[in-house]
Amino acid sequence: MRSRLSVQGTPTSDGKHSEAAVRAAEQFVTRKYQVLVHGAGLLGGVGAQGRCVRLTARLRRADRMDRHCWRELRWLRDLFCLQIGDDPEAPGAAHFCALSPDDPAVHDLCLLAEALGDLLAEIDIAQTQVVSEETANAGRDAA
Repeated sequence: MRSRLSVQGTPTSDGKHSEAAVRAAEQFVTRKYQVLVHGAGLLGGVGAQGRCVRLTARLRRADRMDRHCWRELRWLRDLFCLQIGDDPEAPGAAHFCALSPDDPAVHDLCLLAEALGDLLAEIDIAQTQVVSEETANAGRDAA
């Protein structure tokens, strides 16, 4: 469920797109704030909760998507997709390991993982389209 980064650019490389990307991410984390912070705590402990809170605050202040926000959004997606919890030595791994698959919260965590993956994929697809349009326009201008 990993979103791919465009080879030509990231969501931080285009002004208009970068602003739209940060607003979409900010709206997402604001709508889902309590369940994101709670889920981050279940999967990664207090450190993960703090990281989620800091990301939300940074997105609310941001006027464009920066590399830090993009990296933290990918980290959050990886946390919810359980791609971080497979290292028993990682900080917060004990929290992930203590979570029972029968816990009712697991279903909500799965839905959040999917929604985070969708958000990052949408941002990445939009960036790929912007880069493709810029490349096409540059080709026309050169001709």
